[in-house]
Amino acid sequence: MNKRNGYLISKALHTFMWASILSSVAQLLSTLVDAIVVSNLIGPDAISAVNVSVPVLSMVGCFAILPGIGGSIVAAKAMGLRNQDEANRVFSISLKATLIFGLFVSIAGYLLAPFLVGLICPIGSRIYPLAATYLQIILIGMVFMLGAFTLQTFVKTDGNPKLVMGAVVIGCMVNLVFDIIFIKFFGMGIAGSAWASVLSYMAAFAVCLLHFRMPHCSLHFQFNAPSANGLGALAKEGAPLSINSLLLGVCTYFINAIVLHVAGDDGMYVWSLCLQLFTIMQLVLGGISTSIYAIGGLLAGERDMEGLGILTRRVLVYVCSVLAVIVVVMLVYPEMLASLFGGSQLAGSAMMNVASPIRIYALLLVPYAVVAVLRSLYQIIGFRGMSMILSIAQLVAMVVCVWMLAMVSPDMLWWGFPVSGIILLLVTILFSWQKHRQQPQLAVMTLIPQTAGGKSLNFSVRLTQEDVRNALAEIKTFLKASRVSDSTIFNIRLCCEELLNNLIDYAVEKSKDKHFADIHIRLTDTQVSVLLKDDGRPFNPVFKNKELREKNADTDYEHLGLRLVTGESSSINYQYRYDQNMVFLTFTINNNQ
Repeated sequence: MNKRNGYLISKALHTFMWASILSSVAQLLSTLVDAIVVSNLIGPDAISAVNVSVPVLSMVGCFAILPGIGGSIVAAKAMGLRNQDEANRVFSISLKATLIFGLFVSIAGYLLAPFLVGLICPIGSRIYPLAATYLQIILIGMVFMLGAFTLQTFVKTDGNPKLVMGAVVIGCMVNLVFDIIFIKFFGMGIAGSAWASVLSYMAAFAVCLLHFRMPHCSLHFQFNAPSANGLGALAKEGAPLSINSLLLGVCTYFINAIVLHVAGDDGMYVWSLCLQLFTIMQLVLGGISTSIYAIGGLLAGERDMEGLGILTRRVLVYVCSVLAVIVVVMLVYPEMLASLFGGSQLAGSAMMNVASPIRIYALLLVPYAVVAVLRSLYQIIGFRGMSMILSIAQLVAMVVCVWMLAMVSPDMLWWGFPVSGIILLLVTILFSWQKHRQQPQLAVMTLIPQTAGGKSLNFSVRLTQEDVRNALAEIKTFLKASRVSDSTIFNIRLCCEELLNNLIDYAVEKSKDKHFADIHIRLTDTQVSVLLKDDGRPFNPVFKNKELREKNADTDYEHLGLRLVTGESSSINYQYRYDQNMVFLTFTINNNQ
């Protein structure tokens, strides 16, 4: 019997992941270089000033996540169900809501920036004027920052993560170039850094717009889509991640206060450095784990729970492997990391006090990342309550543990970070184990249902003639056992045979025996749905059949099978996403023999 393998899911993940990772690496390098340039050209106080602005930006950004991430999840599921009109409506609502909110923030933020900084940093502090200037300018460009974020999530969901990578790279290059121009040559100080960031947001936004002029774009903006209707559903999907972003800003504020009170200005520098390393972790985590929202949402919409399990396992392996490397660097070379961010300008004793906190903080990254991946997965498969709880608990637990251990000893506050991450990971495992006991069909940790509901057949077939014949026999056996009529079985086998043979003959040129197609057949009381995926050359059977009809090619025996596919199925839908062909057929069950 044929079994499902991870060939196509791995290829989709690699297509998505490497583009996202390269995007994250580019953004990471931009963030690092930006921090290095700012701290070395302006001074160590500059990076502290940027850190003071983080809570405000996080709290503002969380509102963009509601329509952005929430909308992309809903759109991905709609695409999985082949409801493109709904996906277009969701995209239009999300983008309009984001741009309207961003415009409001740009105007209000510019006026309120000095007041907001004053809530975090004393007005008499040497950091205050730098932070007020930086935040005021950054908020001017918020409409482009939030708009670029929403466009990036939807462009990834629509199967074009490479363009998002290009948008991020170009934005990063713009940021770096104008950082140097504005700070070093124009002498604009921290204002120059802020204006360079605004220009980078505008560049990323413009590049993402190019996707909607490309041939494989399936999303289309609808100007008349009702913005008020459906926002609640998008907000519901995006709420866990949005709350996490909001709490990141709030918790950063509280940790700032704890560190300043307990460890003073030197401690604040160490925390600012740790926050930069936390941002690195978030970028890497985002680059890999956002595939849960895009690819995972599509698989969930297709009811492909086996594929979702394969995807999750690979994401966890990749996340843990990459972060393990980062942790090792933090443990072995903490002084080198500190020196990159202006630490060489500190006194010798202060520099020595930086290494130990960095090593302790490193122990937070892996457990935090695993919980973050599971939190995203729970959101996709319907455990929104648990996803919400984890979003809140990840950051609240961090503040509580840091505060409690700081009360024991100033040096102990750094242990609050890894302790909070380990406790929350253990709680997540215990929760999933309890759910598994109550519902044995749910997998431990991931909580993915082992069955998608209803009758289904899900397997992979090697693209050779012998394996295709075996696959067709397996399909016939499954449909016979499900009491589908002979006429319907004949039509399904005929269509699958033509599509699979077409892959062998035309779509894959080399090493055919190393390529696989995924077949997912699902039965309801009234119809059979067939989903076939492959990684061959783009081939749209819907468009090809239309082209043949326009040519009136009745004697074109080479494409006779293709016309049979479109004729015998009740409906046919084609998409090209993540470098893969996806053909979705439905057949009405006819048991009147």
